Amino acid sequence: MLQISKMLSLTPFGPSAWLVLHPDHSKLKALGRALEQEAPADFVDYTLGYESLLILFRAPVPEAVVRVYLDSLTLDALGDQSSTHHHIPVSYDGPDLEDTAKALKLTCEELVQLHSSALYQVRFLGFSPGFPYLDGLPERIHLPRRSSPRPRMNPGAVAIGGGHASIYSIASPGGWHWLGNTNFPIFDPQKNDESAFALKSGDTLTFIPQND
Repeated sequence: MLQISKMLSLTPFGPSAWLVLHPDHSKLKALGRALEQEAPADFVDYTLGYESLLILFRAPVPEAVVRVYLDSLTLDALGDQSSTHHHIPVSYDGPDLEDTAKALKLTCEELVQLHSSALYQVRFLGFSPGFPYLDGLPERIHLPRRSSPRPRMNPGAVAIGGGHASIYSIASPGGWHWLGNTNFPIFDPQKNDESAFALKSGDTLTFIPQND
């Protein structure tokens, strides 16, 4: 049997939660699936982060007990689940496109080509409902976030920040560089379950430039 706990760092997070730390996001995602399939009596929920998984219990649980429970999970419960690949149409007409290209010493066409040629993977959803943190942004176009955040980014704004790309799911302030816009519905506020989110952790996507 796989001793999962030996791969992980556990940190207490309040009286009834444990924060699991591991740099491999796929292992954390698999652990979350295993928790759903083989939940202990006091398990409430989990929250997947970038390099962490927060496990919530109804009552305090000692670390030793948590580790014994983690080690009881079967290898089958850690098997991969299928992910979905998405093609996201983008009009590269964002207000930051030209300034971002200049900051990177690229033409706008070169920036669009680099951004749209990459294969991205959804690391996790956060910041706002359905906002995806995307791995896969080419290193050549990594750029620190704006020094002055915009007071409003529109839903569907396609942006980059640091080493990640994303799509704004709702109108909100934002400090990422706004390169373009998409009408791909990544978040439906009319739904009150998981179907409200078009993307999920582990999904992949490519951005497809659209002619105006």
